[in-house]
Amino acid sequence: MIKALMVITLVSGAEYTAKLPTMEQCMKETVRVEKQNDVKSASCIPRTEDRVAADIFSQFMDMFMMLSAQKEGCMENYYPPKEGLFNDELERDGGYRRSPSS
Repeated sequence: MIKALMVITLVSGAEYTAKLPTMEQCMKETVRVEKQNDVKSASCIPRTEDRVAADIFSQFMDMFMMLSAQKEGCMENYYPPKEGLFNDELERDGGYRRSPSS
């Protein structure tokens, strides 16, 4: 079952929202709401619980922290690519050495 959020735009330019349990109920209510004189438009938007967004954010941060921890071990053997003026200067001065795999 898809929950819905009804967004109502009033003639004054203000917006009002109402959470409804189903999309079908929202569509039925939209017809009745739009018949009111002070309502310019009404539309239904699918919605999810706020809790889900927090769970997704938490999973994203966990993945980010895991990748950050992995990166710390990889950076000790990293040497920048041999391109551009800055890297050419470093090469002439012996400022860095390339990895064996490159």
